[in-house]
Amino acid sequence: MNYEIKQMSYHKNKDLSILKSCLSEWFRNPKDLNLTSPQTKYPFSFNHWVNAHYQDDSIFTLVLSVENWIVGHISMKPYPDKKLGHIFHLFVAQSHRKQGYGLKLLSEAEELIKENGYLTARLNVLPKNTAALAMYQSTHYTQADETPTKSFVFLKTLCEDSC
Repeated sequence: MNYEIKQMSYHKNKDLSILKSCLSEWFRNPKDLNLTSPQTKYPFSFNHWVNAHYQDDSIFTLVLSVENWIVGHISMKPYPDKKLGHIFHLFVAQSHRKQGYGLKLLSEAEELIKENGYLTARLNVLPKNTAALAMYQSTHYTQADETPTKSFVFLKTLCEDSC
């Protein structure tokens, strides 16, 4: 199936309305919201989501579309001082899972990290999110730590000395 990955911004009104529509639909299921963003309370509030996670205009957000319909989302926040990009909010709509779209979004986010000259990708995942754990481990992420909220911190070296 043909797909397209493009960048969107939580700082552009046109993109905001599209993102709001997608995320509000996806996060009607509290389990999906909890696995994607454990600190976000249910029911999902798009305004709270933006205020809590997307105030920094250095964040990159990518969406994956199939037949002009957005079915996936991923964001990356750069940390230049640490030479890493933090990947977060990877989500694929229930109807499009197990088709490799999560891997495609992850790979594209890693490319953005490398293009910005960062050496490492970092992400957090809940221990109960077994599908995500399997995907990250299969793509050479290794567990490095645990957050105070009991999420696992995973790292992947993308470039040894410089990208």
